[in-house]
Amino acid sequence: MTGRSVDVLLTGPVLAELRAAAPVTAPRETGGLLLGWWRTEHAIVVRHALEVTDRRATRTSWVRHPRQARLVLARALTELAHPLLGYVGDWHSHAIHSIASGRDKTSIAETSRQYAHPLVLLVYLPDGTFDVRAAHAGQLRPARIAPGAPQ
Repeated sequence: MTGRSVDVLLTGPVLAELRAAAPVTAPRETGGLLLGWWRTEHAIVVRHALEVTDRRATRTSWVRHPRQARLVLARALTELAHPLLGYVGDWHSHAIHSIASGRDKTSIAETSRQYAHPLVLLVYLPDGTFDVRAAHAGQLRPARIAPGAPQ
């Protein structure tokens, strides 16, 4: 991992959205997109978690299908109509208590090449906690869930 740590601020309905989506598909994984904004170069505000379904998800696998993800994102941005909201990363659940896999980390690192600012990956664990990762310009960066809300 390279670069300064990224603070991830979970605000608004995001926690309720994550807690509602993950148990519904258990024991299969589920996941989707994170919406928010960059507070600074080293802080991401995450306000919403959108679910992007994967009909082939299993106990150990969920795949974000790009076409479906684009449709979910476009619909949410129209419905939410918040001037700052945009894609800031991905989330998915793990049916067993395990941190982000190598595939998870590679995926967020590759996706981060397309963005000027860091992206976040939240892995929602069965006990309600998170494994949080960040990536920027194709490189993983340290990340943590930060206390507090955006100013």
